[in-house]
Amino acid sequence: MKNRSGRLPRWQSTVRYDKTTDEFYAHITTRRYDNADERGSTDTEHRSVLGIDLGVNSLAVASTGTFWQGDDYDHWVREFEKRRTKMQQQATQAGHHVMKRLGRRERAWRKQYLHTLANEIVTEAVENDCAAIVFENLDGIRERLPQADWHHIWAFRRLYEYVAYKAPERGIAVETVEPNHTSQRCSRCGFTHENNRDGGSFACLSCGYELHADYNAAKNIGLRYARQEYHRLRSSQMSSDGDAPVDVRLNRGTMTDDGPRPVAGD
Repeated sequence: MKNRSGRLPRWQSTVRYDKTTDEFYAHITTRRYDNADERGSTDTEHRSVLGIDLGVNSLAVASTGTFWQGDDYDHWVREFEKRRTKMQQQATQAGHHVMKRLGRRERAWRKQYLHTLANEIVTEAVENDCAAIVFENLDGIRERLPQADWHHIWAFRRLYEYVAYKAPERGIAVETVEPNHTSQRCSRCGFTHENNRDGGSFACLSCGYELHADYNAAKNIGLRYARQEYHRLRSSQMSSDGDAPVDVRLNRGTMTDDGPRPVAGD
């Protein structure tokens, strides 16, 4: 859904009917802008690569500033848990059959919910002309997110699998990068310090850049992959052509030996 200017609004919500549970639920997506530019980020590197940060409060955050909130997901997980607890108190054959049906409904609901989210992430990449969608490597995510429950970890893995299945059909690669310091590094100046992040807020102690912490992490994920690709291409071209210059095209800028160079007007 876009406004008259053609840009996505700051937030949007969709009410969906779930046949498996015979209930309605809200699917909420929000868009945030950098403080530096109300129209969006002035960075260039993250625009050809869609970085995705996965978390508890927001199930997914894109480097374009789009947030997929986790409130509705958590709400329905709790609702199913309440129903299971109630059924467990009824130690009858009928209660056992109801438990099995409830389990099937919950699995179907989770699958439908995450497929919807995966489709929206792929669409975000298509609309922003991204060549790749990049996640953090999920190995060790339990240690990195101790506050995450089992259903969050399960959702992260399934979401990655669904995106990895859907994105290539649209000509988009799905990649992973190492997660070290993506939440502590400033996506603008590169300064890394554990005190840069305070809960959901990020404020760089070096350059003063402020934005939502998960948004900053998503941008760092995209930046890390873009730079890895730059160095890989540079190494490959130099090995075949000698000390040849490398020019990696991005959506609105060019990355040279010295890093990103904005196009005039950026």
